[in-house]
Amino acid sequence: MRSSPSSRSAPKATSPSPMPRLDAGAMAASRKLLHRARLCLLLIVLMAGVYLLSFRAVPQSGDTLRTFDAITSYARFGDWLLDESNWTELPQRIRASYKLPLRKYDVEERLQVRLALPLLQLAQSLPRFGNIHAVWLFNVIVTALAVALIFLLARGMGYGDTTALLVALSSGLATNLWAYSQALFREPLAAFFILLSLYFLQLSRRRSWWLRLLGWFCAAGALLLATQVKMSAALALPAVLVFALPESDEAPSWLATVYKTLLAAPLLALAVFMLLDPLPEALLDQLAGAGLAGEYISFALRSYLLSPGASLWGTSPVALLAVAGCLLLARRGRWRLPTTIALLVAAYALGHALLVGRHWFGGLSFPPRFLTPVLPALMLGSAPVFQRIWQGRNRKLAALWVALLLYGLWIQFSAVSLSWRHYGESLPAESGGLAEWLPSMLQPQYFRWFVLPRRWADLGFDFVWTRADLPIWGISFGILVTAIAACLWRILRDPASRWRHAALPLVFLCLPLALLNLSATYTKDPRTRSQDSALREAIQYLEEHSRADDVLLLGSNDYADFVMNHLDADQPRPITLPRPLAQAASDKQPALVESSNPNDWLDEQSARAIQHLAQRQERLWLLAETSPFMTWSFRPLERYLALHYYPLREVTLGHNDPAVRLLEYSTAAAFNPLSAYAGDIASGLRYGEHIRLDSITLPNGLRYPPGASIEILLYWRTNAPLAEDYTVAIFVVDAGAQRVIAQGQDSPPQAGFAPTSDWNTLAGVWDNRALRLPDDAPIGELQLWLALYRWDEEIGDIRRLPVTRGQAVHQGEIGVLPLTIVVVH
Repeated sequence: MRSSPSSRSAPKATSPSPMPRLDAGAMAASRKLLHRARLCLLLIVLMAGVYLLSFRAVPQSGDTLRTFDAITSYARFGDWLLDESNWTELPQRIRASYKLPLRKYDVEERLQVRLALPLLQLAQSLPRFGNIHAVWLFNVIVTALAVALIFLLARGMGYGDTTALLVALSSGLATNLWAYSQALFREPLAAFFILLSLYFLQLSRRRSWWLRLLGWFCAAGALLLATQVKMSAALALPAVLVFALPESDEAPSWLATVYKTLLAAPLLALAVFMLLDPLPEALLDQLAGAGLAGEYISFALRSYLLSPGASLWGTSPVALLAVAGCLLLARRGRWRLPTTIALLVAAYALGHALLVGRHWFGGLSFPPRFLTPVLPALMLGSAPVFQRIWQGRNRKLAALWVALLLYGLWIQFSAVSLSWRHYGESLPAESGGLAEWLPSMLQPQYFRWFVLPRRWADLGFDFVWTRADLPIWGISFGILVTAIAACLWRILRDPASRWRHAALPLVFLCLPLALLNLSATYTKDPRTRSQDSALREAIQYLEEHSRADDVLLLGSNDYADFVMNHLDADQPRPITLPRPLAQAASDKQPALVESSNPNDWLDEQSARAIQHLAQRQERLWLLAETSPFMTWSFRPLERYLALHYYPLREVTLGHNDPAVRLLEYSTAAAFNPLSAYAGDIASGLRYGEHIRLDSITLPNGLRYPPGASIEILLYWRTNAPLAEDYTVAIFVVDAGAQRVIAQGQDSPPQAGFAPTSDWNTLAGVWDNRALRLPDDAPIGELQLWLALYRWDEEIGDIRRLPVTRGQAVHQGEIGVLPLTIVVVH
């Protein structure tokens, strides 16, 4: 029976499944996380912008120069040899087994070098990007990240956004972190990793056991990385272990006693060592037996911790707020952070005073260099003070903070405004130019931030953009910093403000601004001679014509910064020698040595280095900073090379700068000019009535492959004084085809250092020369022709001296040497 439609059961209406609802708490947490990340990114770029406004890119100490040298050597050659900074500290021993006569980078902890490599590789891959300019960004980046980490750690410790930002900004602007963002020292990176270790420990608090374990593991890894930057970071281990403990108000009462004991012990040790001056002999002997130096510990500790001109609080006065902050924490029964800070400061101060001995000050640096890694943790101790200031509960504290902040800003701006070497130059003569001069630590008129500003009138500000005359750098980063500061302020007041949408564009704007400004600096920075087109041409020629094993000698550090900044290729390898003893630095400065003895012209290590190179290289390049037109210049390095080896040529560059000359030498050893040796082959040639070419010597024989260099030793003599200066020209000639195959460098005898007008009658003159056969030189026998000529002002042309004895060609104006060379496969 068919059912009626009315009797059929109607289909059930299905209601749409409900949409999943996001948990309100999860959404709030997500918004907070996004807000915190936005603040953190803005803070990083804000600090980077400030540091780039004061960006200097100056290797102002031997330590930073050697670090940069290690970076370039490792990147280009895969070794740790110090070539570009060789002039600062020559190797005392050069073994025969050494490939190059260079010292090794003697710092065992090399993580900083490896982490900075990408910046060098970026510079070498981008056009118009200087190597020094790029690598000196490293601590700008590291310090900006460290400031952001201070903010995150303060937030993790329970402080609000504003309090954490005040702590971070005060740390980044009013402590030595700013000063060290402009140098390539290792301390900022060590500080970052120590801070990262503390951050991981703070994150792991009140977490499940496996998250705590993960946090401890990451903290241990961060501290291990810190020791790979600088082994002294191991001194932070006791402080890190204490920071891993529970807070005293959340743990048994006995833990507070432990904290107080651990707090008092290092403070007592510091007091004892500062007061005991000198230390008892028995204690000094015990320290010496342990490999520690106690002679300077009392003086060093007083400098580190008490002196108003060189102490931790003297150069970073806002850090004094940490004392008040730690007292506030102690009143609340929270001893963990004060104990951590006390252990960290004491360990670093005592450790460095005992470990480095007479080098306790840290060389050319801004004091106290060695205690820089403790600054971030120290500034965290000021967080309670900033919390009270922001809550408006203590106006006196607010006034104190403003005063310390302004004073700290003055100190840090003074530190980054000029090279620190100007400080030593500006001290009274009795200081000896020493940065650790006692009055500089105690007497305000000699404090760095009062001495350096007095030099602004004559030196100006030594920022890269001021010395390169690039106001657009200052304007662009000034606008960026102002915009980011405004954005931060607006977002702090109202996290939902429209300004939050401007955060990411402002963050991403920093990178193209930095790249564009650094690119503009590439050809304009006078400190690296970037505007010198002659030097750029010389470097470009070397990069195009050098072989993999070639070496470029620099006779002083005059062009060292240019080569470090602009040489991108891995050939030739530059080696910078110290200025020769017989070379004056200018026409107003006499040389250290005046002597006709070649052994006195160079220091012993430089001479040995050149000899070592010559035994292993087929040729040497020399980038000379003087010329024959500089009559005051003795040019001892050129003289030395011309006397002991064979000048091949002076490269013709398309400029007229007499102070930039590129010379090539064959390193075949020449004969001792003081010996009784008189040459191999008698020439029988006489030029004019008086000049005789007594002999010719080819030390490498008569057979050469195409492309080889032919070394020639000429022995000249005159039987009468000569009034004119003659130039020697030598040719390799295919006599059958009457075709010149190669020509040597025309020059007066001995590369111009033995002009004919200076010859003594009957005294022999050795003249070392070399020329290179072309790669397509014809196989077979070739001749050597030689001419003497001078410039005749009357006819406006050269005048050759006729050959009056021996075989000659070209109307008797060119002599034919009595030998035949053979070009062979």
